[in-house]
Amino acid sequence: MADAAIHGHDHDTRGFFTRWFMSTNHKDIGILYLFTGGLVGLISVLFTVFMRLELMEPGVQYMCMEGTRLFADAAQTCTPNGHLWNVSITAHGILMMFFVVIPALFGGFGNYFMPLQIGAPDMAFPRLNNLSYWLYVAGTSLAVASVFSPGGNDQLGSGIGWVLYPPLSTSEAGYSTDLAIFGVHLSGASSILGAINIITTFLNMRAPGMTMHKVPLFAWSVFVTAWLILLSLPVLAGAITMLLTDRNFGTTFFQPSGGGDPILYQHILWFFGHPEVYIVIVPGFGIASQVIATFSRKPIFGYLPMVYAMVGIGVLGFVVWA
Repeated sequence: MADAAIHGHDHDTRGFFTRWFMSTNHKDIGILYLFTGGLVGLISVLFTVFMRLELMEPGVQYMCMEGTRLFADAAQTCTPNGHLWNVSITAHGILMMFFVVIPALFGGFGNYFMPLQIGAPDMAFPRLNNLSYWLYVAGTSLAVASVFSPGGNDQLGSGIGWVLYPPLSTSEAGYSTDLAIFGVHLSGASSILGAINIITTFLNMRAPGMTMHKVPLFAWSVFVTAWLILLSLPVLAGAITMLLTDRNFGTTFFQPSGGGDPILYQHILWFFGHPEVYIVIVPGFGIASQVIATFSRKPIFGYLPMVYAMVGIGVLGFVVWA
């Protein structure tokens, strides 16, 4: 008992580097996800602001072939640079979808709160949790680097759109598109590892007496989201791997000239894209339910129907058609 009392009052003696770069603590990793997601979100918003500035006045003021401008200058010639516009849209979409929304809601809030809500001491695989975060950082670095790498039209960046549709993605020059695809690959691997961790923790590490029907709704929402990620992201990984082989190894999965079909990519992509909508919104449902219940100081009315509804949304997310 004396030893327990002593250890219960231990202070965290880890240094800054050890805590934040080598941590296996679910709270620390959740904070890292949120911090990194917020930073990438700012970068993504800068592209949005740049596009809105360009749309604010008729004509082209900022995206010029003569050079990108931060301030409009009517006295100088400005030849429209359509590639830069496409790069801005592509970078904004890829960063916001794969490196901000999913990592922040699922990796950030999920890592921080889900173990606390089910009474688990930590995630089931703490080191895997650390690995999934650093895969996310590596993917983010590649995605950002792709904006400043040689791309189409002898300019920097990839302007193929965030959905990476062929034939644009298979014919774009330079290696910017390859970096973007590798970045999405690493982000997907990070999310898949995180999903495995969440599912295992939810099923095997609930506190004694914490039955499935007592688990808070936010933990349920993260659990459902983890299944959506685990079942849909490997399909996207296969599709973008085929893009890479078409670009670099002479395959013709999506090249009509070699018997391929570019529409095939769209079918494979949207097997991920439809559940993706619910990967984003289901954690939001859980957060809203938790916040309302907490600040109203009342339990959620219709707890079981809410749980079944989230599970139903997850199942139907794979068969919707839009």
